[in-house]
Amino acid sequence: MRKLKNKSSPLSSKLKSEVIKVSLTDRFTAFIFKLLRRPSIWFSKNMPQLREDIQKSNLAITPEVHISLVLFFTIISMIPTILGVYVIFAYKSIIGIFLLPIAPIVFALGLIAPKLSQSSRASAIDNELPFVIGYITTLAGGGISPLVTLERLSKVDLYPAIAKEAKRILMDIDVFGMDPVSALDKAARYNPNRALSDFLGGYTSILKTGGDIVSFMESKLKDIFAYRTIKMKSASELIGTFAEAYISIAVILGISFFVLFAVQALLGQGGGASLTSVVIFSVIFIPLVSALFIFMVHSIQPKEPFIYFTPYLVFSFSSIAIPLMFLIPQIPFYTRLGLGLFIAALPAAIFSYRDSSHKKSVESMIPSFLRDVAEIRKTGLAPEKSIEQLANRSYGGLTKYVKIMSAQLSWGVPLRKVMINFSRSVRSWLVRAVAFLLLEVVDVGGGTVKMFGSLADFSQRMSEIEKEKKATLRPYIFIPYFGAVMVVATTIMMIYFVTVPLVGSPTGFNLGVNLGLVTDILLSGAILEAWIMGLVAGKMGEGSIAAGFKHAVALALISLIAIYLTRMFFALPL
Repeated sequence: MRKLKNKSSPLSSKLKSEVIKVSLTDRFTAFIFKLLRRPSIWFSKNMPQLREDIQKSNLAITPEVHISLVLFFTIISMIPTILGVYVIFAYKSIIGIFLLPIAPIVFALGLIAPKLSQSSRASAIDNELPFVIGYITTLAGGGISPLVTLERLSKVDLYPAIAKEAKRILMDIDVFGMDPVSALDKAARYNPNRALSDFLGGYTSILKTGGDIVSFMESKLKDIFAYRTIKMKSASELIGTFAEAYISIAVILGISFFVLFAVQALLGQGGGASLTSVVIFSVIFIPLVSALFIFMVHSIQPKEPFIYFTPYLVFSFSSIAIPLMFLIPQIPFYTRLGLGLFIAALPAAIFSYRDSSHKKSVESMIPSFLRDVAEIRKTGLAPEKSIEQLANRSYGGLTKYVKIMSAQLSWGVPLRKVMINFSRSVRSWLVRAVAFLLLEVVDVGGGTVKMFGSLADFSQRMSEIEKEKKATLRPYIFIPYFGAVMVVATTIMMIYFVTVPLVGSPTGFNLGVNLGLVTDILLSGAILEAWIMGLVAGKMGEGSIAAGFKHAVALALISLIAIYLTRMFFALPL
């Protein structure tokens, strides 16, 4: 008895052996809350909705502490605001106006931070939801309990957002002692994703009433497909609106300012200041507007939880070509810039194109492969033998993977190991998710014909949705092309029609203006703007900046060709 009394549990022993470390961020937060405790509590009492907003977000913080941090950073941001007031009254400078709204902006962003976090959490769940519901349906069909399903989901790396949600529910069960149904009910109330919230709410109702869970799952899966299709169309329409706004700002407004600055420089009005304005507009304004537009498009586009960084890494190395091109003598500056941008983006464009082609060929054939497996299963063969029978069939880009899987299975390699190897070798999150579901179908349900048929239907529907998404977004690729061509063509015509009178005039070269330098800067700005628009085209039409490298390459080349073709017919100053 004495030994039993002195014996401590493994968990308590682990807690005693570990030294609790408080991070510097936690200490800073505690200090700020202690400093601003009273106003923070007063604000939080007058903002009852804030607590619920934080519970629905990814912020692990109390409303009072959050308010204290908002107040602290607002107080700090008062310094540039006060400086702006001083600049306005002391120096009569308009620059001070841009400093005035900093403090109010910081305060407003702090208050809406939970809402922004909610939106991020909800959008991360959206893309994974169909697969997760298909996964839960598979396990439910195999008689697996909700608690075991949550534990398995919490360990799945393919669905990072849903894994976090599962860990939240498990924490309520294991740490706070809630029963599984109550924990699911709480998750339904405080989840910002409406589709997942409705699913969890219906799931708990079925568990309470003892209804048919599998039938409920199948009907919910159909609803999720319909919801995903509607949301995809809504996102496409919103991207179209953003595209029109981008063209208005970057092209129409851009051309207006470009022509204004260029005419001033060519006519000698403002000289260096006008050229500086052209450089600032091309190098700072256009990239910032494009980056903002890419961010807004990214926030509404359906996206995968994983990013393949190979094209970006390749570009980071090949971008050395841009400064190297400037070392080449006796070539116009805009030619060196255009060739530098072209060479820098070309290797990344090749890698991105190969990746996208690989994904497209594999994703388009995975439904056919699963359908064939389901048909062979009807003959009574085991799942492993069914896959072996398909080794000699053609599945496009998927063929080599089917041959490898068939060979490994014939050598006696377990199906789990085979599917894990397949999943790691395919650079497609969609195919990896389907492969994971295929493995679960075999592990949990024994790989029945019905389960394989359901999985084939599921993958077919997902493939159709992906194709429809790409077809809907594809027309937006051409909008930046039109914009880039307009910028380059307008710049060339403007240079020609403004410089012809100057060149023909006996006093044309006595204006104190280097026409060759002005031409170089204007054409360089047009090429850079066209190249950036290529990146925007990839994000708009294909969902990633990596896909924009090939469009950037094409637009840089088109710009250079257009300039040199124009010089064959019009005499531009050198």
